[in-house]
Amino acid sequence: MNVGIVGLGLIGGSFAKGYRKNAPDCSIYADNRTRAVTDKAISEGVVTAPLDENTIALCDIIIISLYTDAAVRWLSDHADLIAGSTVVVDACGIKRRICREGNAIAKASRNGFRFIGGHPMAGTEKSGYDNSLDDLYEGASMILVPEDQSDSSLIDRAKELLAPLKFGMFVVTDPDHHDRMIAYTSQMMHVMANSIVKNDKCEFVPGFTGGSFQDMTRVAFLNPSMWTELFMNNKDYLLADIENEIEELGKYKAAIEAGDEETLTALLADGSHRREGLDIGR
Repeated sequence: MNVGIVGLGLIGGSFAKGYRKNAPDCSIYADNRTRAVTDKAISEGVVTAPLDENTIALCDIIIISLYTDAAVRWLSDHADLIAGSTVVVDACGIKRRICREGNAIAKASRNGFRFIGGHPMAGTEKSGYDNSLDDLYEGASMILVPEDQSDSSLIDRAKELLAPLKFGMFVVTDPDHHDRMIAYTSQMMHVMANSIVKNDKCEFVPGFTGGSFQDMTRVAFLNPSMWTELFMNNKDYLLADIENEIEELGKYKAAIEAGDEETLTALLADGSHRREGLDIGR
């Protein structure tokens, strides 16, 4: 198998290391904005050679792990070099724009390669190639966003090419549903964590924290420019979830202010019951 990786940060680097670990005979070609990172990955034996005009056409799969704007530019600039048999998968956190433009670029390309949106549901609060992991995706969910959800040949081919990463499950959806769900399950969590640590008491927390504070604030440490782009590209759904959360917090605030133990107990019981019913671990 020949694999192309565009962007060797945490996500792209982990794709490269995962393929190298689990499919050691594959050839991995990489393109990164800073050439020194590509050279380091080559020197470590993770990457075979640069992904360029000489190697792009060799790839069975190309994974674009860049911010949305940069991903669209790279795909547009290199589209005519990509072979018709190649499957191109992006790893952007928001799908509406990249899927719309990615599919259009693929159809207009010289060789007519196949494009499918992708989003690996894995990561850490750290960034960069040096923090990438060869097992980051093992057991994780991989979301696939094809233009046509009935296109089983493309979906099956993408799953086959991604198999060495050992994802725990594949979820197939459309761009709109993906972005609506990610606003809630990911972006809202980052907004809340980032806001919670701005409390004046935060500087005094050592010795007073347990698992709840650590779990709730872990993702407050983030890449500001990346998350700003993600939030702005999904602001309709994110704003709706922020408004909903403000409304829900208001219910707790009102019950506590009024000394209404019955209502507060009911609110807490409802939340506990809903969380218990979620099959996502404890």
